[in-house]
Amino acid sequence: MKRRLPRCHRTPAQLLLRVPRFSADALLIAADAYRELASHHALNGAPDLAEQAHAIARQLTDEAPRRVVPVHIPPSCKGDVS
Repeated sequence: MKRRLPRCHRTPAQLLLRVPRFSADALLIAADAYRELASHHALNGAPDLAEQAHAIARQLTDEAPRRVVPVHIPPSCKGDVS
């Protein structure tokens, strides 16, 4: 029987993925936390939960590049710096 990752672990990732205001950094930090959670479950004999946590980490990592904000250089800073 495959157990589901508890809702308290799934909901934050769903929120991060659905709300575009969260930055790429926020998604990558959360992905790291989900990898740690997956490692914890794997060490404690719950490979099904570890697999789900890894899948969430991959989703967050895949979404992060789409959230990168382009660097904006104000017009007064362009040009020769002397």
